Amino acid sequence: MSDLLAPGTPIDLENCAREPIHTPGAIQPHGFLLAARAGDMVVVQASANAGELLERPFDVVLGASLGALLGVPLVDELARRASDVDVPNLRPLRASVAGRPADAFAYRADALLIVEVELVVETGRPSFDAFQDEVTRSLTEVQDADGIDALLRTAAQTVRRLTSFDRVWVYRFEPDEHGVVVAEEQDDGRPSFLGLHYPATDIPPQARALFLRNRLRLIPDVEAPAVPLVPLENPVSGAWLDLSFGVLRAVSPIHISYLQSMGATASMSIALAVEGRLWGLISAHHYDGPRHVSHEVRAACEFLGRVTSMQLAALGALAVSRQRTGLEHHRRALLEKVAGAPSVAHGLADAEAELLATCAADGVAVRIGDELELRGRTPPPAAVLALLDDVRERDGADIFCTDALGTVLPAHAALAQDASGVLAATLSRGQGNVIAWFRGEWEHTVNWGHRTAQDAGAEPALGPHGSFDQWAASVRGTSRPWLPAEVDSVVQLRSALGTFVLSRAEELAELNGRLARSNAELDAFAYVAAHDLKEPLRGISNYATFLAEDHGEALHAGGREQLATIARLARRMDGLLDALLEYSRIERADLELGDVTLGELVDDARELVESHLSRPGVELIVHGDWQVVRADREHMRHLLANLLSNAVKYTEDPICRIEVDTCRLADTRRGDALAGARAAGHDGPLVVRVRDNGIGIASQDAEVIFRVFRRLHAREAHGGGTGAGLTIARRIAERHGGMLWLDAATPGHGATFCFTLEPA
Repeated sequence: MSDLLAPGTPIDLENCAREPIHTPGAIQPHGFLLAARAGDMVVVQASANAGELLERPFDVVLGASLGALLGVPLVDELARRASDVDVPNLRPLRASVAGRPADAFAYRADALLIVEVELVVETGRPSFDAFQDEVTRSLTEVQDADGIDALLRTAAQTVRRLTSFDRVWVYRFEPDEHGVVVAEEQDDGRPSFLGLHYPATDIPPQARALFLRNRLRLIPDVEAPAVPLVPLENPVSGAWLDLSFGVLRAVSPIHISYLQSMGATASMSIALAVEGRLWGLISAHHYDGPRHVSHEVRAACEFLGRVTSMQLAALGALAVSRQRTGLEHHRRALLEKVAGAPSVAHGLADAEAELLATCAADGVAVRIGDELELRGRTPPPAAVLALLDDVRERDGADIFCTDALGTVLPAHAALAQDASGVLAATLSRGQGNVIAWFRGEWEHTVNWGHRTAQDAGAEPALGPHGSFDQWAASVRGTSRPWLPAEVDSVVQLRSALGTFVLSRAEELAELNGRLARSNAELDAFAYVAAHDLKEPLRGISNYATFLAEDHGEALHAGGREQLATIARLARRMDGLLDALLEYSRIERADLELGDVTLGELVDDARELVESHLSRPGVELIVHGDWQVVRADREHMRHLLANLLSNAVKYTEDPICRIEVDTCRLADTRRGDALAGARAAGHDGPLVVRVRDNGIGIASQDAEVIFRVFRRLHAREAHGGGTGAGLTIARRIAERHGGMLWLDAATPGHGATFCFTLEPA
């Protein structure tokens, strides 16, 4: 409270949030105050009514000893209690002051002993036994409440029963510090406050802080004028007296005006505190003249407030524990599914129900590497990607949380319907891996308890002359708030996924190392085997030829046919070995990358398959042949030659039409499957398409055709072949850092193959 105004500064609506309410320089008039030096107990400051109530001249009061004014035994006991008890409200001493019964208590501040004396007002108090029974009953009801709502209703009923105030209500502070009435007890016929909201400015920060120090505040007569302290500045401290622990402390004139505007003639407030924070207040109002409450009843109410606070903490902790248990159940189920999935992204996406239940979200987006998965109610993919990028750039924290996205990131306000609330966990900042949960807009109406005369639609501000007529405000652009347990659930999931991903990465690294060694060994074996088998195979083929030429006439027809079969199988085996050698050479050879146009690559491929392309009815059309790419010219001519020759071989139409052009990844089916894999505005690699009007391929065979030595047709059909051409072609594309796939094919209507190359 270091920014508070200096004591004595005139207070108005503009500066009331800085009013030093703990040093008002005055007290309420239903008692008097004496401030004495702690060392010699000499009174150095007193309220202006002290002389009158003590029936002594005021000049005599100042400078007299406390013992002379109140009696030494009383002062000694007050001094002892002031040293033991921080808050004196619970333990007043009954005394006789000027022949009248009074309640006295003391507290220490600024090397002073401050004594406050309240004159006892007879209010028809019940007998001690009846009062004790009532208090015991009330505390039992509070402790037996089975939920927070029931607890607050019981607390309001109990305070009203003990004090006979006209209205008692429980006021809860929301996360943004404005208040809402959550329980109420009152006479029939008055407008209810239940459910009404009040602006945070109604109870400014310094008042909330004071409630944590002094838990009960009584104003028995709103209209009673305050009594000043004399002198105004304490001679010992040189400052206005700190009355934080006082029960007679004068009331802020702004608060008096506020109560008058509400029609209250007396009030009492009891603090409810949970985990060191002011949770709310039990507030009591009276409307028919002053309402004094005895110290015994006040002590019971304050104790009730403390018990209610403990019950609030216990019930709140129980509710949070149950919520955390439920969230943990969903989180464990999710991690079990992720553990059994081929990838983290697929595991998360396939466990949609558990992923959404991890924090009770409406939708979720998972971006890991080049994969984006959307589940539930979410904005479109492009909008999600842009949002995730902005979240990562805006906030260096691993967790981003808001229930008003349009306020925090105005550029994304248009997403309010599906994503007013966003809770995002960054898994890997460098790679952009993130999980983001969404909550849709929660359009609701807030009923405010008062508005100022000048209000034009904004949240009302405290004003003593304002109207307390109810008015409603529609709230849009926000979601239901993310609860702490839900945010914590996401934090724990992020940690678990980080450990899981690291473990999976280590396993994959080990497997990849073993696989790489195995592949190297297999590659070496394939190369050696294919190379070394060529020589004996040539011998078999040659001797079969020699035998047929030299001794064919001596053989019967069956023998000659068997020799022809040997020669044919030898030629087939030779073709397979050639293909195996070519595949193994791709792995062993270093690429010589250079800038080359698409037209040059097609011309190179044309030379290799001229015999196919020169057939009658074959048309080859190349679009965008000027495009420059980075490629190994020798390897790429083999890839294109395979696709061109296949287009001619696998056609039954008299006119074989082949088109070669370029496009972007997003324009292909593979691009649709990878939607969102790249940041908005990134074009990605160049895609080369080879389209024909041939016999086509069935969808179930789209990957089969890329398996080595696999053919979809009889061995001699469509010109024969080893079935390794597309396998080799795909590996060439992969060696260039790209991919090759069948993008479109319909039996009888041609096929489209695509492969990627990086632009020069």
